[in-house]
Amino acid sequence: MMRMTMTGASRLALAVAMTAFAPGLAQAQDGAQDGAQDGAVEELVVTGQRLSQQRAIETKRSATAVVDAISADEIGRLADKNVAENVERLPGVGVSYDQGEGRYVSIRGAPAQLNNVTLNGVEVGNPDGDSRALPLDVVSGQLLGRIEVVKAVTPDMDAQGIGGTVNLVTQSPFDAGKDLFARGSVQAGYQEFNEKVPVQGDATFGAVFGDGRWGVIVGVNGSSRDYRSDGLYPDDWRSVPGYARGGLPTNIKFTNYTLKRERIGVSGALEFRPADADKLYVRGLFSRFTEDEYRQRSRLDFGANPANITLNSDGATGVARNVDARQDLRLEYKEKSISSASFGGEHERGPWLLQYDLSWGYNELVEPNQGWQFRLPSANLTVDFDMRPLLYTAEPRTMSAGALQFRQYTAQDEYGDETNLAAKVDLKRAIDIGQDSFFKVGLKVRDTDKMFDGRTERWDRGSAANRFTLADFGLQGPVMEVDLGDYTYLNRYTIDAEAMQRFTAENLASARFVRNAADSLANETLSDYDLTERIYAGYVMADVDLGGWRLIGGWRVERTETDVQGFRLDAEEGGVTPVSRSGEYVNFLPNVHLRFEPREDLVVRLAYTRTLGRPQYPQLKPGGELEWVEVTPGVFEGGLSEGNADLKPFVSDNFDATIEWYFARGGLLSAGAFLKKVKDPIFNFSETRTNFVLDGRTYARFGYSQPRNADEGEIKGIELAYQQQFTFLPGLWSGFGAAANVTITDSSLTVPGRGELAFPAQSDLLWGAQLFYQKGRFEAALSYHHTGKAVQGLGGNDEADTWDDDFKRLDAKASYALTDNVEIYVDLQNLNDEVLREYQGGRRDWLTNYERYGRTYYLGVSARW
Repeated sequence: MMRMTMTGASRLALAVAMTAFAPGLAQAQDGAQDGAQDGAVEELVVTGQRLSQQRAIETKRSATAVVDAISADEIGRLADKNVAENVERLPGVGVSYDQGEGRYVSIRGAPAQLNNVTLNGVEVGNPDGDSRALPLDVVSGQLLGRIEVVKAVTPDMDAQGIGGTVNLVTQSPFDAGKDLFARGSVQAGYQEFNEKVPVQGDATFGAVFGDGRWGVIVGVNGSSRDYRSDGLYPDDWRSVPGYARGGLPTNIKFTNYTLKRERIGVSGALEFRPADADKLYVRGLFSRFTEDEYRQRSRLDFGANPANITLNSDGATGVARNVDARQDLRLEYKEKSISSASFGGEHERGPWLLQYDLSWGYNELVEPNQGWQFRLPSANLTVDFDMRPLLYTAEPRTMSAGALQFRQYTAQDEYGDETNLAAKVDLKRAIDIGQDSFFKVGLKVRDTDKMFDGRTERWDRGSAANRFTLADFGLQGPVMEVDLGDYTYLNRYTIDAEAMQRFTAENLASARFVRNAADSLANETLSDYDLTERIYAGYVMADVDLGGWRLIGGWRVERTETDVQGFRLDAEEGGVTPVSRSGEYVNFLPNVHLRFEPREDLVVRLAYTRTLGRPQYPQLKPGGELEWVEVTPGVFEGGLSEGNADLKPFVSDNFDATIEWYFARGGLLSAGAFLKKVKDPIFNFSETRTNFVLDGRTYARFGYSQPRNADEGEIKGIELAYQQQFTFLPGLWSGFGAAANVTITDSSLTVPGRGELAFPAQSDLLWGAQLFYQKGRFEAALSYHHTGKAVQGLGGNDEADTWDDDFKRLDAKASYALTDNVEIYVDLQNLNDEVLREYQGGRRDWLTNYERYGRTYYLGVSARW
């Protein structure tokens, strides 16, 4: 049973929604009664969310591969702001959240960096410099015609994607079935937590002309959201005897976040069909995500040294002495954009079909930020702590702004860009075996140029005569509340952002700020790289359709070549040396699908596929920081950590079996099982070498670490899905429908030195449910999604592993059609006021992250012509 506690504003929002849409319910009821009295048989006209659900089901049913999909009409029917939150409703898909919004997608237990995201079948790439995981909050679903999650690929698809591929399909002007069309929506909202008003709008225009041969479509989207999140972030739990929780964190940190996120996007297509057998197109998409972040953080290192703690007999309360304190301010700006353009076509001549596509993509990251730190000159506080509640407290007995002395200022300026060029050609020939059978071959070339330039300059405090505190020069800000629902912390000694920026600009060249040249040089060089990745692919496949049986088989070959340049920093001498490496590997990828229809409403699928998960970009980067010391004349000790251009990709042999029962129009009951046997997973290797020679020096002891390939891993699970529209029920009840899915997954990853562990980001349990209603002019949907706990990051031992806790979210949406072309709607998000929780060591009370965002309500209007 699910219980929800609502604030007064929540009750008011639902009351307003029900009042606004009551006429629609009454009209639906009257219509049902009139039909019953007249004895007439009502013709069912499928529109709205029912139509979109049926389209998604038909996409799944007719697909050659194992696919789940969301149609354009369905996007926006639930409380979803971006692509990640849309696909979360599909079986086997998990989403990780950042600041209350969905960002990264895991598929069938494989983390986002091992999956693939394509735009009309062409890999999108990534603006971020440290991962292949595309942050899907960059893209609005309103720019797309369909979203597909492909879980078992065919030979004509890219092999990247251990869990699967998210394919973003842009809109076509011929999809609307009209010569001239337009649609759009605007909405404004209310956020409980900070009482701000978020806004969002989108519009699409299209036309078909020239005797139906030409089509054009343009879509635009924009949104702006000012919001707040508060959080608690303890660090570094470890086992300490005598404590009620079995251990102690190093500190307590609580934080105020204020953020402004904006998205703008444009997509378009021009299509020409000179004849029924010929099609040409030009497509483009641009999407940009920006975030302005203001962060105030207070920190007390009360648990850094257990020897300084007097613990009471309850094992949860006590006094810590000689405690250090910090206050931090960070101002950060992020801008991520993706751009794509493609030209292609298809030409059919007799039994032959030629298809081709040339594409260009450009992704960019801009991320400047500033950070200031104030700290006690010496650790001298006495702190009372109480760890009985989950949100524990630690309070200093005496504290003042004058005790917090300036310690550090950093100015970061990171930039990255990526250019992707791809060309592919496919040739298909119909063959006289069964029905719609064919033979197909194809080639593809993809060239990626990626660079990342990270710069962070650091200034430390000046000499004793030039030091200042938070109480000086009007630098102290107001007291701020950190409201986590169950407890409210006070951030008493905040830093005034405007005063601090002004003071820094006026004094940065003075003796109050001393530039740390060594750290600045390290920050400027160690994360930088230039990378070129070329992929050459070819395939051959056949699709034989024998009516109730369909067999697809083939072979794909991909050759990957990598050239990467990084930098090696000599920590002692300050020298920087460019280091280049090259790597290459070839993968042979067999692929077999069997689709069987024992009867008209039943589909059985069996598949074996082989897919890849290429290494993350920083893992390939050579160079690193060389540290050394001359212990005796001519005898050195040192260490180096660097990337590995010779890394091989994860290779997964995938086995799938599904059965799908299409028991009614808009109805589906399906069950599936999957097994992934993963070879060559990547781990961090470390060793100590003796009598090792590097750059002319002989090291008696030399510590070395780099990512390497390990042995194997495994992911297995089952998926169940159900959807039905209850049109067989009488009267108002016939407007109801329901959908639900559940995925149970288990995994093992052999990590040297740790044994068998779960794959990061793999949740044992994913499930979701939706209750929807559509009758007359009224539509509504209530949706709930549960993402189970998952390992977030692997440490040196079980105690150091970090975990994402269960994440549960309840959303609702309702709409009423004022006319055939105009509707109003309400959108209620995070009704259960869910918080984001992370913990350490497999113990939920070893809390490392507890963030609260609050509820959001929207009121909007949409129109179409």
